[in-house]
Amino acid sequence: MTAGHGQYRYRAKCVDCPWEGRQFIRYGMAEGSARDHANAYAHITFVVDQYDLRIAGSTIRPAETRRA
Repeated sequence: MTAGHGQYRYRAKCVDCPWEGRQFIRYGMAEGSARDHANAYAHITFVVDQYDLRIAGSTIRPAETRRA
């Protein structure tokens, strides 16, 4: 099942604090939000889909953001 046109599907979440990013239609935008939070606070973040399920391979650790 796919989300309809214009529906939000992805958002970033933090493992270390209760932060949740805003919702985005595109995965890349949510991943950017997760990277920004990881950079700013040295927290581990990840991206979830519209069902609040973690996207495999979306975990971002603070050390990874420093290399980019």
